[in-house]
Amino acid sequence: MHAPRVGESAVSLTSTTLPVVLALAAAAVFALLASGRPRVRRPWAATGARAAGLLVLNVLVVALVGAELNDHFDFYVSWSDLAGAQAATTVTHHGATARSAASTRLPSGLRPATSLPALPSPGERVQHYTVTGARSGVRGQVDVLLPAGYSTATATSYPVLEALHGYPGTTDSWLTGMGVEGALDRAVADHSIKDAVVVLPQINLPYAVDSECVDGPAGTSQVETWLAQDVPQFVVDHFRVRTDRSSWAVAGYSEGGWCAAMLGLRHPAVFGGDIVFSGSFTPEFSRGYRPFGSRVPGRYQLAAVVRRDPPPLAMWVQASKKDGYAYPPTAAFLKSVRAPLSVTTDLLKTGGHREQLWAGELPTALSWLGRSVPGFSP
Repeated sequence: MHAPRVGESAVSLTSTTLPVVLALAAAAVFALLASGRPRVRRPWAATGARAAGLLVLNVLVVALVGAELNDHFDFYVSWSDLAGAQAATTVTHHGATARSAASTRLPSGLRPATSLPALPSPGERVQHYTVTGARSGVRGQVDVLLPAGYSTATATSYPVLEALHGYPGTTDSWLTGMGVEGALDRAVADHSIKDAVVVLPQINLPYAVDSECVDGPAGTSQVETWLAQDVPQFVVDHFRVRTDRSSWAVAGYSEGGWCAAMLGLRHPAVFGGDIVFSGSFTPEFSRGYRPFGSRVPGRYQLAAVVRRDPPPLAMWVQASKKDGYAYPPTAAFLKSVRAPLSVTTDLLKTGGHREQLWAGELPTALSWLGRSVPGFSP
């Protein structure tokens, strides 16, 4: 995910100089300690000096590992970003209005349930399931966050947010790192959004494989079908939810952001709203899993898909201009946007590629969802 940057200082957080400096410093301290230095006559002082030297060496090694990981994943892109400085934000709009895009009537294909089964953990807000998709044949974990006070005994039906984690990640990543339960509860209390059922499916199938949520050739996992058809139908069959597309949205971050963009744009009959945190608009397969070989099918080149046949979909897209994974494909995608597609962007001047940043933007995304997609309006 790392991309070259222009205008970096010699020892900026993401420069190639920083790991070199840290490695040389660690080697120097190690050599000093190995030679028996510093030599101090008093035993207590010698012990203290050696302990201090070992502490410095460990700090340098940890900093070196952190710098290398940051260089690869772009967690932080500057010293000010690491210090928690708030980045300036630019909001733009492209294509149709969000509400008109989300309100367009399309047949969702979801079959309303005649009766609902009992919850596996009555009284708890988070329910856990293992689901086998009837269409995809995929078997995976699905967690469901219920609204406070949810009951199958009432006639209230809720909108649905299908939330996708990144890679590596698990179904509870939105509950822990993203803090979706607290963020949604606060937005509901502020009357920014209607309470919703949040569905948290496993997306890397088989387990720990960077699937990019695609339907691969015969013999590979049909993850797109699992997420776009099987999981939504499972939700309809088990919970009091609405089935119209203006009451369904998909959201994701990093790899899950690509997946959310792909699912919304390729399945607008299911999803009327779409939230993308630092995602791409073309799949980025790892070396260990390349279902299509060296070429990516045209159906997964989203800029071309939108240029050819834009669907009626309301999208909210967040990216940092310093994020080498997300910003270049986002900028290229925006050039293709036209009605009936609607895209609202939340572009940060700086900022890295990490959950802490996306969690901070989540309230803005939920507020947009409540204003823009009718089924989520309070």
